[in-house]
Amino acid sequence: MYDKNEVAISNRYLKEVITTINEPIVIIGGWAVYFLVNDRYRETTGRDYIGSRDIDLGFSMAAADLENSAFVLALKKLEDDLGFELQAFKLFKEIHAETGEVLAPELAKKMPLHQIFPMYVDLIVDKIPEGFREQFGFTPIDEPLLEPVFADPGNRTEIGEYGKQLWLPSTNMMLAMKMKSHPNRDKEHKRIKDMADISALLLFGSIKKEEGWLASLLSAADITRFKNALTPEDIGRAAQVIGIEQSLIENAISLILK
Repeated sequence: MYDKNEVAISNRYLKEVITTINEPIVIIGGWAVYFLVNDRYRETTGRDYIGSRDIDLGFSMAAADLENSAFVLALKKLEDDLGFELQAFKLFKEIHAETGEVLAPELAKKMPLHQIFPMYVDLIVDKIPEGFREQFGFTPIDEPLLEPVFADPGNRTEIGEYGKQLWLPSTNMMLAMKMKSHPNRDKEHKRIKDMADISALLLFGSIKKEEGWLASLLSAADITRFKNALTPEDIGRAAQVIGIEQSLIENAISLILK
């Protein structure tokens, strides 16, 4: 689904980002799915899970001091130490898709688009503090499901990677995040990647199947939107991406939605 070289570049920057910012480091999105499912996925398929092109980091905004919050400190380090630029609410830099070298803006303007890999890092907060935009000039992405990840160790998985302690949302929490985002994807490849991640979490993640767990994380409206957005075509393409029979994915989805 994704170019292997671009995933490798993203993984390289994931390591750089992790070693640059302060703990606790919360990884969400596609790389969180990778860490949550890869061992079992590799045992079953003989290959690694697909990883991600983007890097998504989660932050708690509970502290009153915005200027010294983990979010703002990470933002400054990624800009000052790693050379990322803030574009709207995302950090990015342009990378040569084949060599992995950072491209100066002047050079990137002269290159064909297919040779440019835009490396994005999204800094995502559990809630947007009052006055944030006025103080910093932009509004970050928010994901309320991050709040219980910070509040309760039972809602996260802790792993050691690249010499740092990483927090991942639990499989249930990550699955809920993906199910909520899937219907809102306006780009086809993002929608298919979400469906592939959902499928992998269901089949290879350690889901806690207590009764009512999904309804405790997603509203009835969110669940309905996910149901309405499901199509056999998307599930079929996700099945091809992860190399798993479509019927197995359909059965796993039906079990959590029944």
